[in-house]
Amino acid sequence: MKGFDAKFIDEIKSKNDIVNIASRYVQLEQRGGNYWGRCPFHHEKTASFCINSRGQFYYCFGCHKSGDVISFIQELESVDFFDAVKLLAEYAGIKMPEVRYDDEKIKEMKSKKERVLALLKDTAYFYVKNLKSPLAKAHIDYIVKREIDGATATKFGLGASLDFNSLVTHLKSKGYTEEEMLSSGAVAEKDKRLYDALGGRLIIPIINQFGQVIAFGGRLLEKADFAKYKNTNETIVFSKSNTLYNLNNVKKLKNEKGLDGIIIVEGYMDTISLVKAGFENVVASMGTSLTKDQARILKRYTDKVYISYDGDFAGQKASIRGLEILKDEGLEVKVVCMPEGLDPDDVVKQMGYDGYKNLLENAKLLIDFKLDILKKTYDVGSTEGRRKFVVGAMRVIRESESPSEQEDLLKTVRDITGYTMDTLKKELEQGETSKPTANAVPETIEEESDKIAVAERFVLSAFLSNKPYVENVDLNALVFDNPTHNIIKRYILKRQEEGIPAVFNDLYEIVDEDDGSLSKFAKLETDGENDYDSIYFADCLKTIRVNGLDKEIDRIKSLIATETDGERRKELTTELTVLIKEKSKLKKFPLSF
Repeated sequence: MKGFDAKFIDEIKSKNDIVNIASRYVQLEQRGGNYWGRCPFHHEKTASFCINSRGQFYYCFGCHKSGDVISFIQELESVDFFDAVKLLAEYAGIKMPEVRYDDEKIKEMKSKKERVLALLKDTAYFYVKNLKSPLAKAHIDYIVKREIDGATATKFGLGASLDFNSLVTHLKSKGYTEEEMLSSGAVAEKDKRLYDALGGRLIIPIINQFGQVIAFGGRLLEKADFAKYKNTNETIVFSKSNTLYNLNNVKKLKNEKGLDGIIIVEGYMDTISLVKAGFENVVASMGTSLTKDQARILKRYTDKVYISYDGDFAGQKASIRGLEILKDEGLEVKVVCMPEGLDPDDVVKQMGYDGYKNLLENAKLLIDFKLDILKKTYDVGSTEGRRKFVVGAMRVIRESESPSEQEDLLKTVRDITGYTMDTLKKELEQGETSKPTANAVPETIEEESDKIAVAERFVLSAFLSNKPYVENVDLNALVFDNPTHNIIKRYILKRQEEGIPAVFNDLYEIVDEDDGSLSKFAKLETDGENDYDSIYFADCLKTIRVNGLDKEIDRIKSLIATETDGERRKELTTELTVLIKEKSKLKKFPLSF
């Protein structure tokens, strides 16, 4: 059980109903004994994600992913097995036991990670305490200048680095080694001397969705030749590409009040300013272009996002790149069009809550925003600029699958360029006929060509579900080809010896799912029972037995071909005859239950 006692894992599962846990991330609707929703693992418009409440596992008929409550948390929270169990233990109020690690490398990595997190937590407290020092006057003045009140500063854990040396001294006094300090990113090294990586700056802790400090951002307090903002280096607990600033507070908001979308801004101060103004559903993209990982994280919390970058042209171009990534992950995305030269922080200071809310309410869809960007890119007052604008606009309009939306967009282009609707429609249609289709990716339908594997899976599924027609079948006598199926077979036999029913849910801890077997089992378990299942079971059983006889017949034939002793050849030939007759009889008469 990956370091945990089996009984503890059973307790974790029994006290964390998968329907309740999944409901934190997916809107579910009950149909019969199962619960259905749109899959959180891939983009889809109709619900194909199914949770089997009785079996406590999930299966998606679209992407074919399956798992139990632990693997669900692993996938949705991007954590390993240990941290998924830890989170579920917190949900259920269960104390975590001492973990036995079979792999020393895993044990060492866990220990390092825990030490780094502890060090970062102590560092955050150290910085917060520094704000009370008389030496932090410049930091306080900056906070006041940005109109950040005490409650907001406390909410975001703002702190102060007073110099380059005191943090190192403090961490040494807490018992941390130089290696641990450097591993945390909070401390750097130059000329064999350790120093505070954000020395002298206003400190903004970066906190993950579990409330753990994983890194820090630092803001310069006066003009200099280097960057105003600086993050600590990436570490074993911090990666920019899959981190969103303020996600911890957004997650709390979702759990307490629900979310109607998330606003994405560029930096820490925009986030802090908007939250202070009353917009709590805000995250920042760590000052980098949005990544697929960040888009997937957002998808776990909402279906709707607003990009609210700076009002300059560069910021707007960056918005398009972000929107494309978000759109590809199936999110409904809009752009908050900021006044030229202003950022969200400026807007709430100059226009207040209502001013920014008005911008949100008038946010533009991607396709409309793209036309705006094209208009700013080309000089539509010139003939050449107008033509280039139309070519770009037609590419944008072809992205829409709605005839009415295309009509509205063509009217917008007509008003900008002065070309007639007939001309623009011909331009649109001309491009349609030459539109490449090489990038179109058809939906793949899983096909199972190996009838032996199908038969083995159905028979084992029947045992896992304790169907009445398995009662007189000796599972031990059946020979399976698939290695994963043999693991499952041994698990079922062990349960039979112990007098305990086999549980499909257990397989997620004892089987490596690299070959996708568990997903196929989950589909069988989710499909429901049909009237002909017992007949099909008998047919599958026959297929397995015939396959076993075929292998034995081939083995005997090989022995006969190489045997030189006459008596032994005669014995083997008799065995072969018996096997061939048994196979012929088995194929001729169907099994029944």
